[in-house]
Amino acid sequence: MKQMEGKAMQHFCYSVLFLALAFGPSMICSGLPIMTKRFVRIVNLLDNKQLVYHCRSQDDDLGERTLAPKQEWEFEFHLDFESYFNCEFWHSNDHHQKFDVFVPSDKFVHRCGGAHCIWHVEETGFFLYHIKTGWWEKSYDWQIGG
Repeated sequence: MKQMEGKAMQHFCYSVLFLALAFGPSMICSGLPIMTKRFVRIVNLLDNKQLVYHCRSQDDDLGERTLAPKQEWEFEFHLDFESYFNCEFWHSNDHHQKFDVFVPSDKFVHRCGGAHCIWHVEETGFFLYHIKTGWWEKSYDWQIGG
């Protein structure tokens, strides 16, 4: 009986080692499920100004886009270990900012409150919405000038 338990434990350890080698150390360290669909939404709440932005990841370039006032745009993707998405934003020719709108970490997903990360942009900066609490967290200010 003990020999069977030992073999089962050995088989389990080999399975864990195989998965760690196949999918990398992030699988063991992160609680985020792999290949889960995620969403990022950008909402333009600027005072009657168009928002220009360009979002990309290591693998995907979503192109430069323009968002009219009070409009929103959303993209979706399947989460993997390298699903970092950053966006560069501009308005009025001298206001700009660049930051990660999605980071594949438990801490970041907790800040969103789930699979949807919603950013709204206004004159005072960039705010991330926490779906479960209903709170907006100011995350970035605009950079002004050159």
